[in-house]
This record gives sequence, C-alpha cells and structure tokens, in this order.
Amino acid sequence: MNRYIFIFLLLIHSASCFAQRPYAIVQPDTVIENGSTLALCLDSTRAYSNFIFSAKNPETGKWAIWRKSLVTGKYAPVFNDRYNRIHVKVSADNREMVYVRYLPQREGAMHLATLDTAWVCKGATNGNHEDVLFPVPQFSKNAVYDLDWSPDKQRILFACGNDQFPNLTRDGDIFEYNLKSGAITNRTNNWELWSNHCAYSPDGREFAYSHYANFVSALPTDIFIQHTDGNNQQVTYQQQHPGSYPFCTLTGFTGSKVLYRRGLFYDNSLFEKGADGEQRIFNVPGFGGIALDGRLYAATGLDNSIYLFTRDATMGSIRVAGINDFAVDNDYNVGNNLNTHLNWLGRQRVKIKWSTGDTTFAISVRPGRTTTYYCTVTDNNKQYTDTIKVKVVAANRPVITKTCFTLTAPHSSGGYQWLLDGAPIAGATDSTYTPEAGGNYSVSLKNAKGVATLSQPISVTASEADSLNALNSKIQILPDPSSSIVRIVSPTAVNVSVINEQGKIMLQKKGTTEISMGNLPDGKYSIMLYDDNCLKLKTRKIILQR
Repeated sequence: MNRYIFIFLLLIHSASCFAQRPYAIVQPDTVIENGSTLALCLDSTRAYSNFIFSAKNPETGKWAIWRKSLVTGKYAPVFNDRYNRIHVKVSADNREMVYVRYLPQREGAMHLATLDTAWVCKGATNGNHEDVLFPVPQFSKNAVYDLDWSPDKQRILFACGNDQFPNLTRDGDIFEYNLKSGAITNRTNNWELWSNHCAYSPDGREFAYSHYANFVSALPTDIFIQHTDGNNQQVTYQQQHPGSYPFCTLTGFTGSKVLYRRGLFYDNSLFEKGADGEQRIFNVPGFGGIALDGRLYAATGLDNSIYLFTRDATMGSIRVAGINDFAVDNDYNVGNNLNTHLNWLGRQRVKIKWSTGDTTFAISVRPGRTTTYYCTVTDNNKQYTDTIKVKVVAANRPVITKTCFTLTAPHSSGGYQWLLDGAPIAGATDSTYTPEAGGNYSVSLKNAKGVATLSQPISVTASEADSLNALNSKIQILPDPSSSIVRIVSPTAVNVSVINEQGKIMLQKKGTTEISMGNLPDGKYSIMLYDDNCLKLKTRKIILQR
C-alpha cells in the first residue's frame, strides 16, 4: 500500500486600518481602477480609548479601578473609599467585573495581615454595587496574583500562593471558584511548581497560566495550557533564552494564541505565539497586553500610557492623566510583575455619517468616476469631518477569479505574493488563497524574468470572513497518512473541491464525508469545503507525497 504524507499549511495574517488624529479616514487620497471596490475605514486612538484597568491613585496613594467617564471623556476611579483594588477583569457582557479588594498593610509586611483583609469581589463597571464573593484563602500568608472570569460568569479562575517574601515556598496554584456552589477547586495542584498568572480561553473550557520552576531562584518561567482532557501543554521554552529573558508573564489567551511579556522588568517585549510560531508584536517595555478586535492590540507602557498597535506598527498612544503607576502593587504582590490587566469595552459610541449615507466605522465604495467622499462624526456635541478623494482610472491589470470563497490568480511562471489592503500576507505565495479576514485582496505576479505585475484588487466582506471563521472551529479535515483517503467531520453537509497549484479543479463532490486522492499526482493541493450557498467553507492546503 502506498503511504501518503499530508502537510498542512496554515496562513495567519492581520490587517490594519487606523489613524492617530481624532476620527480621520485612514486612507489618503488614492487611485483605483474602474470596477474596483475600496474599503474606507474611520478610526482613531480616540475611538479605541475605552478601557478599565487597575492603577495607583496619586491623590490617595491607593490602588484603584479606573474607567473612562462617558460625560467628561476622562479616566477616574470607579470607587473612592478606604480599600485597594487590583487584578480587575471585566465580564464578557462588559457590565460587571471581578477583582481583589484589600486593606493596605505596611510595606513588606503582608504576612502580618489579619485573615479578613483581602477579598475577591464582584461589582458593576459603573460602580453602582459591590459584593464580596469570598475571602482570599489563608490571607495571613497567601495572595491572589491574578484572576479571570469565565464567559458565562459562573466561574472565577485565580492564582493563589504564599507571599511571605522573601521566604517564599513553592505552593502557588491555579484555583477555580464556582459562583453557584461556592466551591473552590485546585486546578493545577502541583507543590513543586509556582503558578502566578491565569486566563480562560474565549469559550471558557481551557485555560493558560504562567508556571515557575521555583519562584525565586530557579528561573525561567514558562507558559502552559491546560486542555479539557486535563493534560498540560507547554507553550514557551525560556531555557532557549538563557540570561536574557528570565521572566515570562501571561497577559492573554485567545484560544489559538497566547500573549505574554518576556524580558527584564525594565527591558521586556510583548510576544504572541500560536501555530505559526512566536512573534514579537510590541517592543516597548511595559506591563500586559491584549488583543482588541483581531488586528489591533493594546498594552501599557512604563510611561503610564496605553499604546495601540498592530503586528507591524505602533498606531498611537493614550496618556492617562492622573495615573503614575500601572504596575501591580508590590506591597501586596512580589515585585517584577510584568502584567497589568487592560479590559476593553469596545469602540466609543459616536454618531457617524458618510456622504454615502452609511453610519458605520467602515464602508465599501465602488465609484464609477473620480469621487470625493467625506465622513462626519459627532462626539459629545463636537463634530469632526474628514475627506478622501478617490481617482478612478481605466483597468488593465490581471484579474483575480473568486470561486465561492477561494481567490485564484492568473497563471504566472515566476511566482505569486498575495496582499491584503496593499500589505504582503506572510506565506501566501500559492496561486490560490482563502481569506480569513475582510478587506481588499490583490496578488503580485512575477514572470520568468522576475518582473512583477500587480492584479486588480478584489473585496472580501467581513461577514464572509466571519462566516468562514465560525465554521473553521467546527469542521475537521483528517487525511489518513496510510492511504489516499481524506475524511471530513462537519456539523452540516459540505461540498468539496480539490484544486491544484495552477488553480485547476481536479476533483469535486457534493455532500460527502470523505474523498480519495489516489488518482491525483504528487503536488500541492487546496481542499475547499463549501455549502450549497457557497458561503460557509473551510480550506486547507496539503502536500501529497508518495
């Protein structure tokens, strides 16, 4: 029997449309070819500056939860009383939050505190109410280093350990509190390792955490994921960076990727790691980091600003007036903590009106002649207006074809490079490409002499991309290495097309759960799944090799 080797190729990319001044159209005046669709985007640091976080209040000396006032537009403490509050995490519906509340002790003497001076609390994000959920277990020697709230708001994950600095013992673990039963369960239960940061996956079924081999002397730290089957997966390997990156602090867990700070206290960077490997996404030292909407990230810096950035560039920063320290309270926790939770409440709600009549942040236009578009934003009774001139010229460039959701380039003897909104997509160098995000796609074609020609752009809507991503999580394409059979697991009936490198459809089947590729020659293929409406689909690239 012939043996087949199937190699999966996963392409992950990000796009950016962002501006620094208040509510400006991101794209400058531009030229497009007749028949092309152009995506216009309106964004700014002002639109994204809607966070909740813990920081020190210089007026009171206490650690407080800060939120932006919808009336004044300025950040201010949510509560003003005798307590300190840190480790705030907002619920999925943005209405409530959980956090640690405690009474301040003299510096370095937390172990002398009484048993009732630290609690995990739940409160409204507008400060209307606050409830104590449970006291920090054995607070006379323990501290909650981090916590997270499940999407269904039924469970709280928290890292709790001994804080008798400098005589720390190796007993930090990840616990889970059930809000219905009040039960607390040790989820890691490892006496030899110290866990001090934790985060649920978006579905709340898995969690990631930071794990020290020994809290003080036996660095480095690494990130682990505990799966639903109870098995732990090590994600980072800090021994690969001896001496340079002793700390590795989990800041976010998207389910497919983890975000973390690694480095020294005043010399660290924000990294993201997934199936495509580790990538440094922000090199400004600071605390924490979160993914906002799939293409944009935010992080706090040592200068007490909130930075907004993509994988490729820093887009702007928000200086928070009145804040002088984003870091975790070292009187409560051991120092050198590289995490400060940012919670994002979504883009600011304002009134938007384009000259086309649209009222959303992003629109698509397809002008038949040179046109000037404008957009007016009304924010707190103030208006901001910006314009863009789109010049239309005759089209004479290669044309991309779209089969359901897969894009196919014209044949090129010298190679391909796909682009999203003008930026090259890493690894997208085949004749076909399946988008995973909305935007304008084009492809650069090289001839045998290496001369490149850029195709006409083709637009893919965000709703199409969302439909694909939703189905991706439910469908599996399972090749059998010992045969030519590829099996398909799907909650709905799917149709299959197998496409070769030249974009030719080599095999098609409707409503099937498996296909045989035994009659196809060795080479690269795209397996494309789609429904009868050509909307929901999943594609994977494989290499067939006998």
